[in-house]
Amino acid sequence: MSKTKNKRKIKKQVVFNLISILVISIFATFYLGRFIYYYKDNQKEVIYSDILAEQIVERVGKYEIEEYLIEKNNIYRFVGEPKYNYVKFNGYTWRIIKINEDKSITMIMDDSIIALDYGNVSEYKDSQINKWLNKQDNVQYSGIFNNIIAENLDLLTTTKTCNDKFNKIESIECYEVSSEYQISLLSMNDYAEAGGANSYLNNGTYFWTTNLNKDNQFWYISDEGSTGVAEHDEEYGVRPVITLKPGVKVIRGSGTNDDPYIIEEKEINTLKDAYIGQYIILNDSLWRIVEHNGNATKVVSEEYMKDADGNDYLMTYSTINHNVDLNDETTLLYYLNNTYYKNFKEKNLLVKGSFYDGGYVASGNYDYTSTYNSKFNAYVGLLSIAEPFVYDLGNVFTSIVNVENELTVYVINEEELLFEDSITNQHYVRPSVYVKNTAVITEGEGTYLSPYKLGSENDGEA
Repeated sequence: MSKTKNKRKIKKQVVFNLISILVISIFATFYLGRFIYYYKDNQKEVIYSDILAEQIVERVGKYEIEEYLIEKNNIYRFVGEPKYNYVKFNGYTWRIIKINEDKSITMIMDDSIIALDYGNVSEYKDSQINKWLNKQDNVQYSGIFNNIIAENLDLLTTTKTCNDKFNKIESIECYEVSSEYQISLLSMNDYAEAGGANSYLNNGTYFWTTNLNKDNQFWYISDEGSTGVAEHDEEYGVRPVITLKPGVKVIRGSGTNDDPYIIEEKEINTLKDAYIGQYIILNDSLWRIVEHNGNATKVVSEEYMKDADGNDYLMTYSTINHNVDLNDETTLLYYLNNTYYKNFKEKNLLVKGSFYDGGYVASGNYDYTSTYNSKFNAYVGLLSIAEPFVYDLGNVFTSIVNVENELTVYVINEEELLFEDSITNQHYVRPSVYVKNTAVITEGEGTYLSPYKLGSENDGEA
């Protein structure tokens, strides 16, 4: 090869190398510039709207949740398994279902608060469930849940309830809508739109919906997320659905389970300030707040009562009949108000209060309000079947009896369903007591993992 050809080849190689270096430099400069731009952009403090409905939509791009928040006909609906639709409200965890056209927000309690039967009715609005949820004119003992969230009702608007009746899932629609009450249940339409069994609405439990079929049977969701219908005397979970007013503001939070949206908060110094449903430590065990009553707060143990050796204690209700007799040494209630009470570590915090033992006729009545017809005062008692959290643990006694059979009492069975059983059969016990409202909260967050701890108190009566 001649020297001329070698020089040409070397010259071409140099030109090629220079061009390559130039191209690489251009690309490097371009992408480095983009990297610096987006890095700086991401470091900027993002200021979102303080209106919850607006902030959720604004956060879509930030958290890349487009696939979980779908807009259709001006309604933003969470579908699938979103991580950013958690709200803490009135002490409970809720999941946002949708942002409605008017920017109100419909959400559902993450867990059931109680289990009830529908009652012998042909419409949801006439059901025992609706009566338990919403206060109704001239209906005594209605609105149990309404009372639980009473201090925050001003944040709510009415909730649209779907009343369509259908026999086939494929024909689910929401044409018949009522907006009479603030609190409702999940509709089959909302369940299907969210993705059904493959969505966050499937929480692994049985719970009711608002819909009936054309034979007046009631649609429910199973523990596997499938749908089915049941008769009016079946008992399934109740997961309240509420709707926040348009314009409700978010105080803090990003909407995750660990950092839920906070839309209301208050200073909690004494037991009276705590939310119903929150947890406390009492007698070296975990308890849950059931209701505030006068100067005392009713709580129930979240653990089975234990014997002297620390083992879960199986007991009988009575050996004679189910009638309340606090002086009968053979009864469970005598044991609770004597042996158990005397060994209670914080007796100075306890006061006497009312426990309900009204009769419940499961063979045709289906009316939870009858359980309030009779009560007794004691230091220690049991929950009735209409009180919140009575279904938290299975294989336990309730305070409710069957007026048609004095040898039976209602229990929550191992499947955590209501069951009528003999007074001589053994079950575990979840004691319930009244604690002075003036008990000071010294530490804790009121959660299952961080319950409140109580300190000093002043005198009080239930």
